[in-house]
Amino acid sequence: MATLDELFDTAGDRLRTAAAAPSSDRPASAHHLDQFLSALAEPLGLGDEDAPQSAVTKDLVYHLSRASDAVQSAQRLLPPPGAGPAENHLPDASAAVHAVRDVIESHRGPDRVPLTAYAYALTTGPAHHYLTRRCSELAWGAAQVASGLAQDSVDPSVAAAFGDVRRFLSEASVFGRDGTRDADAAIGALSLTLPVEPVQAHPTDRTEDVPANLAEDCDRLSRAAFETLHHRSDHRMSGSDLQQLARWTAMQRLLAGRVLLTVSEELPDEAAAAALRESAGALRASAQAWQKSATAWHRIVDIADPRSHPKLPAPSYEIVRRGEVVRLPQVVPHPSTVIAHTAAVRVGQLLYGPEWRPEAATRPAPREGSEILTDAQGAGALASALYRLPAAGWQLALAAPQAVSMARGGLVTDAFEQRARGLDDHRFRPVRRHQLEALSHSYKAVLPAEQASAASLLDVAQHAGVPVPRALLDAGAHRGLAAAQGWGQSRTAARPDQPGLRAPQPQVRVPRRAL
Repeated sequence: MATLDELFDTAGDRLRTAAAAPSSDRPASAHHLDQFLSALAEPLGLGDEDAPQSAVTKDLVYHLSRASDAVQSAQRLLPPPGAGPAENHLPDASAAVHAVRDVIESHRGPDRVPLTAYAYALTTGPAHHYLTRRCSELAWGAAQVASGLAQDSVDPSVAAAFGDVRRFLSEASVFGRDGTRDADAAIGALSLTLPVEPVQAHPTDRTEDVPANLAEDCDRLSRAAFETLHHRSDHRMSGSDLQQLARWTAMQRLLAGRVLLTVSEELPDEAAAAALRESAGALRASAQAWQKSATAWHRIVDIADPRSHPKLPAPSYEIVRRGEVVRLPQVVPHPSTVIAHTAAVRVGQLLYGPEWRPEAATRPAPREGSEILTDAQGAGALASALYRLPAAGWQLALAAPQAVSMARGGLVTDAFEQRARGLDDHRFRPVRRHQLEALSHSYKAVLPAEQASAASLLDVAQHAGVPVPRALLDAGAHRGLAAAQGWGQSRTAARPDQPGLRAPQPQVRVPRRAL
């Protein structure tokens, strides 16, 4: 999925191409330039009560409006656009800018309620200044297009109108870039948010597509965690969902660690190979933490969704004779459980091939490390792709105690020590408070393990010279989630002492939802 930085860069490339090769159909170019200026003003209209538009943003919008008026004046002096083929450079630039707006709005609902943790970062002044700065750069490119249209104009009035367009856009660009030195560059790594709907892995999938598909699965899991944490989903996680989610997440970490160990055998640089082995150890520790959280559910059953339960004895003859045998309810699993299973399959495809499935009776031999490196485009890119697993897992672990709290009314246990007076004839009894606390505590132990895994993978990517701009965005989102939980100073997935990760982060304001 394209990020904001990639969309802005695409629009800039199209503008430079349009300026270098002016179209022979001047009226059509003027029309397309007017459409581009209208599109360019859309990402700037994001001010709200938390972070209203700054003076520099308002000034840029004003200059864009004057430039648009000048383009319309030129259009009135030009004949209608011809029917011949037109250049698509300006329309493509407009489409890229429209996509910027779509990416931003995808993180909010129809009523502008945040749908992801990254929506909070968009409400800050530095985030708005990032958009202002990038739009100012595009205004400079549009000014060069207007300059080309002004040249060789037969009508001096048309040339003067396009000259005004160039002047307004140039002023907007200069002042916009000068007044946005505090822009939050981390926002540029934001991409379109995806609905919490599983996309199954297939044996026909290409292994070189696994990193991109895995990133999309992690985005879906991140959104599922946010919806659970803020009660914004009608489909709540059950106890069975949480238990299976932890198991599949643990398998992801184990498979990812095995991928790194396999690749480390192919690297000639011993220091790089040692770093991969260290990251594999961190992922193994994270898998153990997730497995412990799954084990904590061993003697606990969610009667609303008893897919995961202790083995029950066969019903007695008397129960069958009286017709008291009932079937367990069939419950649709939470999408996050299916997505976590799919993510495990994708990591396994990278390690064993596209036809591998966790249900296989035998484990095949892993692929060659060189093949994995080719699919991932290097060890640094591989670490960057696998980093998304603990980054999303941290959010899942943070939301899990909230899911436990919402499901507590239907949780029962068959632990012998919980047998209460008067209930001796019943195998299952309601869970006690200390059992719920033990469940939540097991997820809290996952948080530092996931942070350590993410930091280790970022170290590998950094030493390989592969930037991970997503790390800064995730760090800001994690701080926002921690602030919503009333924490003090939370740790982040990216250590602040890492080179390239020292950019100041905005203070995220997290509005609390009314109960």
